[in-house]
Amino acid sequence: MSEWAVASAPATTANLGPAFDCMAMALQPRCAVRAAMSDGWAIEHMSEHGPGAGESDAVLAAAKRAVGDRPLTISVETEVPLGRGLGSSAAAFVAGAAAALLAVGAEAAPDRVFRIAAELEGHCDQVGAAVHGGWVMVPAEGPPIRLPLHTSLRPVVAVPPTRLPTQRARAVLADKLPMDLVIRSLARVSGLTAGLITGDPETLAAARGDEIHETVRAELSPEVGELMDAARRAGAVHAARSGAGPSVVAFADSAAADQVAAAFRRAGADVIDEPMDTLGLVVGREPG
Repeated sequence: MSEWAVASAPATTANLGPAFDCMAMALQPRCAVRAAMSDGWAIEHMSEHGPGAGESDAVLAAAKRAVGDRPLTISVETEVPLGRGLGSSAAAFVAGAAAALLAVGAEAAPDRVFRIAAELEGHCDQVGAAVHGGWVMVPAEGPPIRLPLHTSLRPVVAVPPTRLPTQRARAVLADKLPMDLVIRSLARVSGLTAGLITGDPETLAAARGDEIHETVRAELSPEVGELMDAARRAGAVHAARSGAGPSVVAFADSAAADQVAAAFRRAGADVIDEPMDTLGLVVGREPG
């Protein structure tokens, strides 16, 4: 083949505490997909984070959704670990759809890729951050909106060795919520949004204590609570379950971020200790 169509999309951390299914932030690890026209469908995973036996292949699903019956040869290399609450499926859907569209000569416009990936993912928050980069909110109607993270804050993510399938984590969520819990949750989302924009620790403190997903998922992965406590003791101004978990995202100023990362490592977790990704989806072409 003379040329590969290439696309990459970042890992993401969703919810950030109380903003369940409506906020996410892009992180530095990326999923990279290369695709080219072929006589038949073929896919090769070049990294340790590919799907295991019996697991669905998100890149392949997105490519087929994007281009239908036009077969492609696909190569995938991802740094995003599966089943850790870091948006591995969102990154795969976004990069897979974009690379497939480019490979057949179509435009991989962000809004088109977003729609394809969101349909496959079933919710829009992590897909929005994977496409647009940065910290995004997903409104009830319309495209994702980028929000300004205060320059003093840095995300630090703990990635435990355990995995938690998203389907299992979502299965424990309540179908209906009492009004007083909803009101408390809205207040927490307000505190989260204002706190991440202003960097004010007291405002961020008002975002703690989510009751929609963190409380009910606590027994599924006890290490989450322990990591959140460790982050706060080390100086984090906010800590939350990352997506479905069991990863944890903490926010700290530059003086405390290294201490938070060290606390996570002492607890046995891998660490993502880099600024948030601001690029989102990146597309291009490479020689074959």
